[in-house]
Amino acid sequence: MEGVVLFADDHIYSENRPERALFESLRSDLPVLGVQSLELASKAVQSIGTFSAVVLDWQYSQDDSFEDIAEELGAGKISITTAQKEDAAYDFLLTNNFYSLIYIFSEKDIEETYGQALREKFGNRIIIEKKDENFTTDRVSEFKKKILQGIDEWKESNKNLSLPLKWTVAINESIQQIFKELSEAEKDWILEIYKSAQGDGVDPELFVIELLQLILSESLVQNAGLIEALKNEGDRQIETNDSDDKKKSLSKLFSRLHYSELKPDAPLMTGDICEIEDNVFGIIITPECDIKKVKTNKELSFDLLKFSHNSLEEILKLDHVKKNKKSIFFQVMQSLHFFPSLPLLSDDLNKGCVIDFTTDSIKINSKTLQERIKIRPRKFKVNSPFIQQLRQRYISHLGRVGTPAVHTLVRDWNIN
Repeated sequence: MEGVVLFADDHIYSENRPERALFESLRSDLPVLGVQSLELASKAVQSIGTFSAVVLDWQYSQDDSFEDIAEELGAGKISITTAQKEDAAYDFLLTNNFYSLIYIFSEKDIEETYGQALREKFGNRIIIEKKDENFTTDRVSEFKKKILQGIDEWKESNKNLSLPLKWTVAINESIQQIFKELSEAEKDWILEIYKSAQGDGVDPELFVIELLQLILSESLVQNAGLIEALKNEGDRQIETNDSDDKKKSLSKLFSRLHYSELKPDAPLMTGDICEIEDNVFGIIITPECDIKKVKTNKELSFDLLKFSHNSLEEILKLDHVKKNKKSIFFQVMQSLHFFPSLPLLSDDLNKGCVIDFTTDSIKINSKTLQERIKIRPRKFKVNSPFIQQLRQRYISHLGRVGTPAVHTLVRDWNIN
């Protein structure tokens, strides 16, 4: 399997310990990153991202001698009380998100206490193994075989795992190349880009992030390995399935593609969905380049496109829509725009909304909107490219020009 295995155990360098023997044995077959504390394991997850597997010891000694190493790597010192140290591995798993097989070794029987909660988060990706009297240096090969078998089975049941791994590799390679080229061009490249954006009146932090993301995208679309992996995935055959479970899973997938959950301290951005009154929402369509200006000048106004919680149901009652309901969902009707599976409207993701460009365009004073946001915090935003599609269709609707229809005889003459 491609990818690196993360092996977290405080005894991987201790003489005559089975943990060290297992670590060394795995390294003979796989690329393995060994760390001796959960602090370093957290830093590894944050820095490297995708692992093919995580082998995790459950109990760690009270010795904090490795925390200074974590600080040197930028992880900082994680404050853990004596009571919390008993559950440190559990907290590590709950607070870190990674897509890989998780193989836990524990001296205690943790299945009854933690098993259900861990499987609720990680599903069948969790394997729990007890360090009993059989876990000895002489029998390391048996445990190694179990781990390798678990990785192979995980690989077989998750054939698309190779794509996230290749994606991670492609991103890492591209980022290093981009940063190298930018730093060779100008040693203070981050500051200069920041100052340039600042001079244009946009949010410089967001501008730098978005600009680097666009450059990264330009690099990724030229990565032959990533393109080939995507092609292989696209050629894979799956059985036709129109069950309710499949509908729910696809709705969850496309909901995640369309929307991102906002953190409490997220800055105001184009695409933010604001609850402007009970069961009425508005999507900010003010251009990103104007957001900072409008946000800081309380006399200016934000442009929004609004919708209600039952906008789709109301639109579907109209006679001209009833005849061709699918036209809404494929964005065919020029004055209407559809958003699917909005998490704001239903936990089951079975409710969408429709925006009517002819009636749903509003302006809200900057101060007023920001006060409402404090009372009703934003929860989601519309992702790219869907927010750009919404703005383009709205602008196209505003800018349409009517011209005389072609005479029917001229039409027939051209067709024939």
